[in-house]
Amino acid sequence: MEAFTATSGTAPAANAAILELHEALGVRPADTSRRRDERGYFLRRLLAVGDVVSLSLAFSLVELIGGVTGSEGTPIQTDLLLLAVGVPIWLLLSYAYGLYHVDSKRADYGVAEEIGPIVQMATLWSWAVLLGISMSGLRPVAVDDIALFWLLTILLLTCVRAGVRAWSRRRVWYLQNALVVGTGSSADGVVRKLLRHPEYGINVIACVNLSPPLPAPQRVRYLQHVPLIQGEVDVRELVEALDVDRVLVADSHLPVERRSALVRELADQGVHVDLVPGWSDVIGGRLDVSELEGMALLTVPQARMTRSSRNIKRVIDVVLGGLTLLLLAPLMVAAAIAIKLDTNGPVFFLQRRVGRDGKHFDVFKFRTMHMDADDLKEDIAALNYHGGGNNSGMFKIREDPRITRVGRILRRASFDEIPQLLNVMTGDMSLVGPRPLIENEDRQVEGRFRQRVSITPGLTGLWQVHGRSEIPFEEMVKLDYLYVTSWSLALDLKILMKTFAAVFKGSGAY
Repeated sequence: MEAFTATSGTAPAANAAILELHEALGVRPADTSRRRDERGYFLRRLLAVGDVVSLSLAFSLVELIGGVTGSEGTPIQTDLLLLAVGVPIWLLLSYAYGLYHVDSKRADYGVAEEIGPIVQMATLWSWAVLLGISMSGLRPVAVDDIALFWLLTILLLTCVRAGVRAWSRRRVWYLQNALVVGTGSSADGVVRKLLRHPEYGINVIACVNLSPPLPAPQRVRYLQHVPLIQGEVDVRELVEALDVDRVLVADSHLPVERRSALVRELADQGVHVDLVPGWSDVIGGRLDVSELEGMALLTVPQARMTRSSRNIKRVIDVVLGGLTLLLLAPLMVAAAIAIKLDTNGPVFFLQRRVGRDGKHFDVFKFRTMHMDADDLKEDIAALNYHGGGNNSGMFKIREDPRITRVGRILRRASFDEIPQLLNVMTGDMSLVGPRPLIENEDRQVEGRFRQRVSITPGLTGLWQVHGRSEIPFEEMVKLDYLYVTSWSLALDLKILMKTFAAVFKGSGAY
């Protein structure tokens, strides 16, 4: 790769660079028979088929119970006719609602994001069927069967769509060849985020840093397997030569005129373009997109939590936290017995943390380490996954020798965190919120990021559902800040749903 010689924006140099990079990467050449948006093309059709299967299965289950209308004398052909008319209506409404196209735009889209639209669509569709039956006068209407049909539709649509995506992510056509373009460290940061999430199906094949070129030996470096190229490159030709589906433009110091021209040219090529603004770490996804006489407006909502919002959040914490404690009580007893049988020492481990408004409290966890763990911490400081030893960032070790046999199992399942539900019930913690930091970590948080302590810390949060221990301390603090400044009940529910998936995968739990 050191032979990469693109040092100017001239076409010959760019062409030579493209050919050398193409040969080194072993990426297939552009194939005119291949659809550029293969993921969207196949996934839209699979989701539509999944919807038809879900609706048909829900209809069949209700029929087995007693029929949609509750009339035992109704011919099955009439009910099948209703289904045959209703399914195309569902597909059209879902298409108009965007339920088949979001996956092409958002790499992280899943059940947590679409449960709201699915509930709305299922409600609209089910009760439209009820109204249609009632107005037709063909038969009496059984509201309880319609309600059952509505509930089954939501459950089956959610499960089948999740299954379709899980199956699709293991297919070759789901992968999107991606190119990251930008200046400075912003482009490198985008690559790191994408490499932490292979489930997104974004195959980063190169990162182009359009800063002034470095001397030849330093022009190409690597971030894992991704070549990071610094210098002038003809991005359009690179996209064609490497069969790129998606380009992420990381905005740092790239001139506006040049960025606009690049985006326009890529859009003309039919490439999916994502813009990553340099101020994204401040506002995250808190943007309302609107239009004023053809002029695009990006509005940042006010970041504040009202007293009523806090009260509602607290009620949800108490109700859901209490129910979860009751349901998991037998497993918690089993875990406590296993800990006592495995090693000597207490069942629970109490650690001092910093909570809302800087108030200190003791967090409850199942003990997963040997009793001399603190004495050994200095000896294994060099193994800290994030670097910095004991004094900087978070202290995380992938294969920590201090962890007990039972503790390793509890950590993999994230069950060691369950006793924190007691902290939720006492009000020191919430189900969702910023990560409660130990005192040493809290002292490292400065500036606007101190706003993270303005809200009750959580058992789970954005940090936990985006990679957990794999995420560096600085990015974890940014995620917590974004949570505080963009809080909503919908966001809490989305995080709770994503937490189940994160726990099931076990990624970042060690």
